[in-house]
Amino acid sequence: MKSLVILSMALAFVSCNDLDGTFKAKKDLVFKTKKSIFSSKMVKVKVPAGEHKASIKFSSKTKMKIDIKGVDKKIKIKLPKELSINNRNDEFFVAGEDVKQQYDFEGKIKTTYDRSSSHRGTESCTYTTYIRECEKVCRTNENGRTRCRRRCESVPVTNHGYQDVEYYYSTRETNLKLKVVDPSTSANLAVFKGYDSDTSKVVTWSGSCR
Repeated sequence: MKSLVILSMALAFVSCNDLDGTFKAKKDLVFKTKKSIFSSKMVKVKVPAGEHKASIKFSSKTKMKIDIKGVDKKIKIKLPKELSINNRNDEFFVAGEDVKQQYDFEGKIKTTYDRSSSHRGTESCTYTTYIRECEKVCRTNENGRTRCRRRCESVPVTNHGYQDVEYYYSTRETNLKLKVVDPSTSANLAVFKGYDSDTSKVVTWSGSCR
């Protein structure tokens, strides 16, 4: 019996975006997935040989979803609880018999970061000032006499302005390679290659807003 092996230390899982790419099958493959979200019944999902556009998402610590264009159902695989995949950098192996599939899975996730040069510029901002507002407050006592007084308080006001900033852009690119393997021969039957990236602005200094 082939056991599940984790090839690297797994860190806490954080949900990620879809990894978009291609799924290339050397032969017709048959996977299993739940008939519906409310059913425990498993149905077959046939994937024809050839190259297909596809995406993979680790929707939680123990769930992997494979979406292949042209295939009518998404392949949803519930991963073993012992397997905690770090969706940024990891290598992992999943035995098919542990996830109700006839194939094993070997995966590698690698993330790289790139930093741009520093820039200076101006961006919009907001700042708060306070104004003093007063009102006349009157009360009538039980004798019918009315007394009034002036009540004042400081009220915050949001102002829009501009500030000088220094910043750089940080770009992350995550690549996933997932092999579908014949458990009896260890032959590669299919491979998915995909990636996800995003760029964020990182402000390292900001001047006063005015």
